[in-house]
Amino acid sequence: MTVHFIGAGPGAADLITLRGSRLLASCPVCLYAGSIVAPKLLQHCAPGTKLIDTAPMSLDEIEAEYVAAHQAGHDVSR
Repeated sequence: MTVHFIGAGPGAADLITLRGSRLLASCPVCLYAGSIVAPKLLQHCAPGTKLIDTAPMSLDEIEAEYVAAHQAGHDVSR
C-alpha cells in the first residue's frame, strides 16, 4: 500500500499534472479535503473509487481510513 500525495496546482482540473491524473485514476481510494479541492479534480478518479472527504473528519478518523486501505492492500491518493 502506498499513499500518493498529489498537488492540485492552481486548482483547475485541466491543469493537474499527467502523473497526478494517472494516480487519481489508478488508486481505489482517494482522500481529499473537500474544503479546498475543486470537485472537478475528482473526475480524474475511476468509477468505483472510494472518495472520502476529510474536511469534516478528525485526524483519528482520517488515520482509520489509511489503516483500512492498508489492510485491504489498496493504494491511496491524497
